[in-house]
Amino acid sequence: MARRRATNVFTLSFLDVMAGGFGAVVIIFLIINHATETAPETTNRELLAESRLLEYQLTTSEENLSFLRDLVGNLSIRLAEVRETLDETIEELEVKEEDLERVEKTSVDQAETLERLIREIEEAEREVQTLSRATQDDAGQTTVEIVGEGDRQYLTGLYMGGQHILIALDVSASMLDHSIVNVLRLRNMNEVHQKNAPKWQRAIRTVEWLTANIPLESKFQIVAFNNKSSFLTNAGTWIEASDGSSVRASLDVLGGMIPSEGTNLKGLFELVVRMQPLPDNLFLIVDGLPTMDAATTNRTRVTGRQRLSLFSNSIRVLPAGIPVNVIMFPLEGDPFAPASYWNLAHVTGGILMSPSDDWP
Repeated sequence: MARRRATNVFTLSFLDVMAGGFGAVVIIFLIINHATETAPETTNRELLAESRLLEYQLTTSEENLSFLRDLVGNLSIRLAEVRETLDETIEELEVKEEDLERVEKTSVDQAETLERLIREIEEAEREVQTLSRATQDDAGQTTVEIVGEGDRQYLTGLYMGGQHILIALDVSASMLDHSIVNVLRLRNMNEVHQKNAPKWQRAIRTVEWLTANIPLESKFQIVAFNNKSSFLTNAGTWIEASDGSSVRASLDVLGGMIPSEGTNLKGLFELVVRMQPLPDNLFLIVDGLPTMDAATTNRTRVTGRQRLSLFSNSIRVLPAGIPVNVIMFPLEGDPFAPASYWNLAHVTGGILMSPSDDWP
């Protein structure tokens, strides 16, 4: 029987296996070590890149943030300005709305005023038509017509009423002109120049105007006075205002007169006292204070104080209760006349008027 061989665990195959295993371990170690050194290096590069990227992004973000902050600040300022402008615009709009409301209210008021004026004009036109028809109905009752320019035919405050109206006209030499020099010059001229003297013609037109405006139901008389006083017609009998022939006769007599002599106001009032019945309205056309108190006088000149005294003596003769309306054509060198005649008109309940040169 053959002898069995002894078993040896350290055979060549075992060593080969061990050697191969060791080599494998070495290879693995080398591989693992290499990977260990490469991976950190790769990781550090990536981290650095990411860090730089983040730093760039941070820097860029900070710049953008600063820009945005500036932009927001500018926008805030702009927004505040816009809000301020908006507030001002709103205030202006409110003011304009108030103005518009005021204008609308004014327009409404003006429209109402216009309508009221239209109604008043229509009423006035109806009144004019009524007066026109009344004038046509009265045609033929008065023979004197004075055509004035606009409102010049109207005297404010002059009462034309009364049952017996007396018109007294000063026909003294001073009625030739407003200045004493021209009075003296015209007094030495012929009758044509004296009759055509502007002041005298105004006096005649004034009488004509008064005569034309006397109520038709009234009676009147015209007295001419200088050193003496006399009725133009009818010897002091009252004339019917509707009596055309008598009216024309009185005016014809007046047209042929020439101013002369001095002014005797006392004689006028003495004539008034004798009238029956007494006048209840007196129109006195005069230019100054009296220069005498009788038909004749020995004085060659008269002072202002003397004229005042003559005036005071004259008005004492005037019967009470007769309103005296004075139409005055002032004469130079007679400063007391306006105040004196104003006082006479005021005391008796009349008025004093000094019309313009182009009236009536």
